[in-house]
Amino acid sequence: MAAVTVTFATIGGDVSAATTSFASAKTVLVLGEKAVLTAENALPLEALSLASDFAAPIVDGTTESITTYTGGKAVTIATFTEKRTRNQAPIRVDAIQDVVSKHAGKDGDAVIVLRVANEDQVLPAALAIARAFPHYVRKQKAANVRAIHVHIVVNNGCTATSTEHIQVLADAVRDAANIVDMPPNELNPTTYVDIVRALHKEKLEAKGVTLKVIQGTELRDGGFGGIWNVGKASENLPALVILSHTPADAKKSVALVGKGLTFDTGGLSIKVGGVMSNMKTDMGGSAGVLHGFVSAVLNGVNTNYALHAILCIAENSVDERSFRVDDIVTAYSGKTVEVMNTDAEGRLCLMDGVAYACKDLNVDVIVDMATLTGAQTFATGSKHAGFVSNNADFETVVYKAGKVSGDLAYPMVYCPEFHGVEKVMPSKVADMTNIPGAAERTNAPSAGAGLFVVSHMSPEEKWAEGGEGLWAHIDMAFPSAAAGRATGYGVGILYEIAKDLNKQFA
Repeated sequence: MAAVTVTFATIGGDVSAATTSFASAKTVLVLGEKAVLTAENALPLEALSLASDFAAPIVDGTTESITTYTGGKAVTIATFTEKRTRNQAPIRVDAIQDVVSKHAGKDGDAVIVLRVANEDQVLPAALAIARAFPHYVRKQKAANVRAIHVHIVVNNGCTATSTEHIQVLADAVRDAANIVDMPPNELNPTTYVDIVRALHKEKLEAKGVTLKVIQGTELRDGGFGGIWNVGKASENLPALVILSHTPADAKKSVALVGKGLTFDTGGLSIKVGGVMSNMKTDMGGSAGVLHGFVSAVLNGVNTNYALHAILCIAENSVDERSFRVDDIVTAYSGKTVEVMNTDAEGRLCLMDGVAYACKDLNVDVIVDMATLTGAQTFATGSKHAGFVSNNADFETVVYKAGKVSGDLAYPMVYCPEFHGVEKVMPSKVADMTNIPGAAERTNAPSAGAGLFVVSHMSPEEKWAEGGEGLWAHIDMAFPSAAAGRATGYGVGILYEIAKDLNKQFA
């Protein structure tokens, strides 16, 4: 694991708080949108022994960044695009990550000073910086030991944002990305459960969080036909992991459910043509759920409701024990599914996870998240997750949570009468198939996959449009990784959803 620590040292209106860190740094990066960075007295030029006109090429538009070497350190001042349309975060998180990755150096300690216009930009900007320093690496050469100190300067000086809370979230994003980046010979269902157990012991047990693990043949015997059949061919048998935090004043109950396929070969419907590469990231939904839950609990978000994280962990392997096309699987919901493609396995795992949330936890809200469909990028692109919800107001909550956190998401069509299982996944011998028929495979398949999941939630009227239950399915297949690295997607959006629900349930 790369020995890089990222510490959010100060958040406030005074740049002088950052200057005490400059002396020991090998790299100093000062960045912001041009209008913010070129305001009067915005730059700590004197503290960096730079001329008063050092940033003139940025001011006049000649360049977006300028670097010099002074006092044994590299000093860079950089701007990034201010272009934002209505479906963007309040600051360009993609641009921040690019600038930090390029200019924060590769060895030695670094100081990053980010100037933002207002408090709304603090959270998404901080998480973008965190993403620029991934943990995972397994190179022969020892990783450089580095300390990154981040100072966020808010131009209007108004901020109630806690550095402690931002630190928890930034750590959660990096930790989520770390396990997504782990290769399948290190992360499998057995080791994943071990990681969760260790995390529970280290950070969550003292907060009153309980841990339950249903693993191996316990799943088969307990009626979890989806997870069991998907994962039974692996030498590391599947598991359903449930973390629960129930405050004394809890009025409601919320479940976050994540798909945790540590590797997906496609099963007997094996992936061909190179598309099996990078299937280690197929547990990205569960990573976001796990560390979104951790950040919410550690920051004391859910004071008015019980919060549960349900991880559906399996490895879709090829073996004589593999489940087959034409098999009929009985889900934990009691419904039967005719398997038409073993590579549509994620929904088979999620269907048991959400059914458990309904039957065993009697929750009021379910948010499930998964790297579920390759079609997601056609629906909402590579930067925005696609999501579907049974409730218009909750759809707005999810959309806004994505913007506030920088984990962008955009609603897909919710129309069960056109895309529900009865319409697009009928079976002559079971309650449904696990993929649409040939004539329906271009009929909003990502939204339809979400409707497959909700069809296993009971009672049905509770989770239908207008029902009292709130549900959202987030497909983050493409935002979960970028440029060969995991992004830690899911932590921010789930955290903001959790905050909104706590207000609703007050």
